[in-house]
Amino acid sequence: MTVEQVKKQIDHLFEKQYPVLSLWQTLADHFYPERADFTTTRNVGDELADGLMNTQPVLMRRDLCNSFSAMLRDGDWFKIQTAGGSTDHSGNMWLDFARKRLMTMMGGNNKTFVRATKQGDHDYGTFGQCVISTELNKQRNGLLYRNWHLRDCAWFEDEDGSVGGVARKWKPSIHQLIAVFGEDKVHRRIVERSKREPFAECEIRHFVIPARMYGDESINTPYVSLFIDADNNHLIEEVGINHRYYTVPRFQTIAGAPYAYSPATITALPDARTLQAMTFTLMEAAERYARPPIIATERAVRSDIDLSSDGITWVDDEYDEKLGAALRTLQQDRGGFPIGKDAQLSIIATLQSAFYLNKITLPPIGNEMTATEVIERMKQYRRENLPLFAPIESEYNGSLCEISFEIAMAGGLLGSPYDIPESLQSSEIEFKFNSPLSESQEEEKATQFAQVSRMLAEAAQFDQNVVDNIDFDVALRDASRGVGVPNMWMRAVDDIMARREQRQVEALAQTALQVEAGQL
Repeated sequence: MTVEQVKKQIDHLFEKQYPVLSLWQTLADHFYPERADFTTTRNVGDELADGLMNTQPVLMRRDLCNSFSAMLRDGDWFKIQTAGGSTDHSGNMWLDFARKRLMTMMGGNNKTFVRATKQGDHDYGTFGQCVISTELNKQRNGLLYRNWHLRDCAWFEDEDGSVGGVARKWKPSIHQLIAVFGEDKVHRRIVERSKREPFAECEIRHFVIPARMYGDESINTPYVSLFIDADNNHLIEEVGINHRYYTVPRFQTIAGAPYAYSPATITALPDARTLQAMTFTLMEAAERYARPPIIATERAVRSDIDLSSDGITWVDDEYDEKLGAALRTLQQDRGGFPIGKDAQLSIIATLQSAFYLNKITLPPIGNEMTATEVIERMKQYRRENLPLFAPIESEYNGSLCEISFEIAMAGGLLGSPYDIPESLQSSEIEFKFNSPLSESQEEEKATQFAQVSRMLAEAAQFDQNVVDNIDFDVALRDASRGVGVPNMWMRAVDDIMARREQRQVEALAQTALQVEAGQL
C-alpha cells in the first residue's frame, strides 16, 4: 500500500471508532473523571469531578480496578511450563530461570510495566478494554511498556475474532520525534522547524497490521509496523515485526463489534445517574432542614435579613408582635428524608454488586472449621470469581506475558537459544498464573496427598500390599509443586533413580559381607 492508501485505512478505522467515544465520555464522567477527555478538552488544573455530587461510583471503580493487580499480579504471579505440563529436570530449571529473568524485566527496577498495567487496569475495568504496547527499550537491555489513551487508538478484528491490527494517533513534539527516529528518517520540513519550534507537535500515525495486508513480499515477518507523518504524507519507518506490538485485552465482547464493554460500568451506569440525582435532592432537603426558609412580615422588616452569626435584622418598632413574629421559619417535614436515605443505601448496595465488590473478598474462615468446610468455601469462592478474573488472566496477563517472552527471546535477553535444553527445543511454551483462585486449587493436591496417606496407613494395617496402588513419587512431586516448592529443591528423576540403584548395590554388598562373615 502507498502512504495515501495507508492513511485512508487509518481514517476508516477512526470513523468506525468515533460513535463509541460518546459512551466512553459518559462512563468517564460518572466513574473515571480523570480520564474524561474523549469528547472534551481538559486543561491542567481543571477540577475533574466538579460535576459529581456523590463519589461512591468513583470509589467503587477504583476498588475493583485496583483488585486486578492485587489478585492477579502479586508476587511470583506466573510460571512458565510446557503445553503438556511435564518436562525433564533440566527443562524445568531453564523455565525457572526464564521466569525469574522475565519477572525482573517486567517488575523490579522497570517501572514502566507497573505504570502501564495500573493505567490499563482502570481503562479495562471502566471502558472494557485497554491498549498497551510492548517493545525493547532504547538501550535494548530491557522491555518498555506504555499504556495509550483509548481515544487515540482504533482496531479491527481478524477472521477468528481476535484483534488483527491497531492504528494509533500520536502527537509528539518535534524534538521527541527526532530523538526517536533521527533526522535522516523524518521529513526535511520537520528538521528545518526543529531549530525554530522544537516543542511544536507533529501529526503522526502508527499502524500495525498483518504483513499479508500490506502487500510487500520482501517483508517475511507476520506483522509490519508503519510510522507515517500525516502532515507531510511521509513514511517515517517501515519495519517487519514478529509480534503484534499492541496488547488489546477486551472485557466483554459482542459478536460483530470490535470494541468491548465493561459489565461493571454498563450495569452500574443507570444506578450511578440515579445516585447523583438522589444525592442532590437529599442535600437540598438537609440544607432546608438545617437552614429553613424564612417568612417575613411585609413592611415590618426594615433591613435585609441577616442570618449570619451575630447578624442583625431591623424590625419596625411600631410593629405589634401580637399579630405574629415579624420573622419566623417555615416548618419542614422530615418524614421523607429517612426514606430517601434508605433508597440511597439501596442504590449503593446495587452498585457494589455491579462492581463485584461483594464477591472479590476472600470468604471468612474460622478456627472451628474442618478442612472439608474450608475446601468447599474456597470452591464456592472460585465459582463466583472465575467469570471475572479468568478472562483477565488469559487475554490480559497471558497476552502480555507471551509478547514479553517473544521479544525477550528475540532480543537475546533470555540468553542464547543454544542454552535451551533439548527437551524444550520442540515444546510449546505456555504460562500458568498464580492467584488466590489458582493457589487454592493447587493447594488441594497437598490436602489430597495427606488424605490418601491417612487412608493408606489405615488400610495397610490389614494388607501391606495396598500401598502399591499409589505412585508416591508422582504424588509427592505434584503435592510439593502444589504448595510451591521451588524447582531448585527438587532432584532430577535420573538422579533419584541413580541414588536408589547405588543404595541397592551398597545393600547387596553389605549382605554379601555379612554372609561371608557367617552373620547370616
